[in-house]
Amino acid sequence: MKPILFSALILLPVAHVSAQAPSFEKPTGMRDVATHEQLSQKLRMAQQNDPIRRTGKPMGKVDEDPAKAQAGRDLIKESTILSYRGNLTLVPKNAVLFMPDPLKARLEVDQKAKVLNWQQFYQANRSWIRTIEVSREQAMGQAPMDEETVKAFQTGSSAVVATFKGGPISVLPYTPPVEDTAAADTTTDAPKSDPTTSAATATANNSATVTP
Repeated sequence: MKPILFSALILLPVAHVSAQAPSFEKPTGMRDVATHEQLSQKLRMAQQNDPIRRTGKPMGKVDEDPAKAQAGRDLIKESTILSYRGNLTLVPKNAVLFMPDPLKARLEVDQKAKVLNWQQFYQANRSWIRTIEVSREQAMGQAPMDEETVKAFQTGSSAVVATFKGGPISVLPYTPPVEDTAAADTTTDAPKSDPTTSAATATANNSATVTP
């Protein structure tokens, strides 16, 4: 009986201390639920402060899908095919400046050929392909190509491909600038002064300014 009583006396202070120990849990407070009007107001403020909206209206045709404009394009029709020894590549139309008669068969399509990019095909066929670097103005037909260069490759035995920064590019025919014919007509139609009349007028003016 004594051991049981002794244990109870020991446990009583421990239970008393545990009951008085402070609780570290934060009280859970009740928050008000945001109303529909408050949410709508926050949304309007966020839209007004949006930096994307402050940049103004977008430029271009944003309602059109750019992919649809390219869907009808035919890459084969817009390209020239170079084919040789089981490989082929595509270059833009008008990029081949010259193709000698013995090599024109290499412009035909080989259905079983392996498609290579330009750099791969050119490295494998440098023996019969020559490249000529052109400027942007020459490619757009705004500046002529050097006549000596054109004569040289037109009498050669290699295919000639125009390139811009290493890549094949179309070259439009050179179109000389059109002179302003209206200004030329105005200059031509201007009345010519009579040298006799001009000399007589100058003499009269000089006589009028002489002091007696």
